[in-house]
Formats: sequence, C-alpha cells, structure tokens
Amino acid sequence: MNIEAICDAIAGRYAPGTIGTPVAASPMRAAYGQAPHSMPNTPAVVVMPQDGTIVMESGAWALTNNIDVNFYLSKAPGDIERVETLRQKWLETLLEAVLGTMTLSGLAKSAFPVGWEFTELPYGGDSYDAIVVHYQVMVREPQTLTP
Repeated sequence: MNIEAICDAIAGRYAPGTIGTPVAASPMRAAYGQAPHSMPNTPAVVVMPQDGTIVMESGAWALTNNIDVNFYLSKAPGDIERVETLRQKWLETLLEAVLGTMTLSGLAKSAFPVGWEFTELPYGGDSYDAIVVHYQVMVREPQTLTP
C-alpha cells in the first residue's frame, strides 16, 4: 500500500481547475497530498492520513485507511454569516470530488466520504475556517503467507 500515492490521488481530485467553484466563492487555489511548509492562498485542500485497520483475508491483506481532506476556506475572519454561507456552498462540491472515480486510478478498491464537519483548523500558527471531509479508502493487496 502506498499511502503517499493515495493521498496524492485524492488531492488531484481537488486540484485547481478540476472541480467547480460555488457561486460567490473564490476558486480552489491549491491541493496537497502532503502537508506544505506553510498554508498557501486559500481556499486550499491538504490531505492528511489519520489511521487504519488491517485484516488478513484468504490470500490478501484488506486495509482500510481513514484519511481526512482538510479544506481551508480562509483565515478565520470572525464573520460568521459569510463563513457559514460559504461552507454550505462548498460542501456539496467537496463531497462529490471523488465520487465519480472511487477507485483512485487503480490505487484503491474504493475511496468514499463517510462524514464531514464544519470546524476551525490551525495551520502554521494561524486559525482557518474549514471543512473536514472524512474518507475511507479500502485497499486489497494479494499476499502469500508461508508457514
């Protein structure tokens, strides 16, 4: 399993120009499979693996990876009305980004959103209004075990 390639593939689904921009919102500026040194212009996505499970099946490892897509809308301005309106506009676009290609170009058996939350996220000492989309990515790798 190549978690780096999986994170890069997920980030690719959010790259500027690959997803639409909601009305009255700024377009996606960047999408990263690995955390950048500092937060670029927003909105931006940073894909962060969280944890996973491994189960041995007949002749294969079945791996389930929990991966968060952190969508950084903007630095927290304190304008609740504006932020909540933009979060609601962006949510559908973010959830649909991977649904059409759930196998991630052959890297995974499936990749799909299992939940989301509106939150504030820190990055490099600053606080950002954000949406976190929780993904479950399933990988099945053939395995030959010898006694």
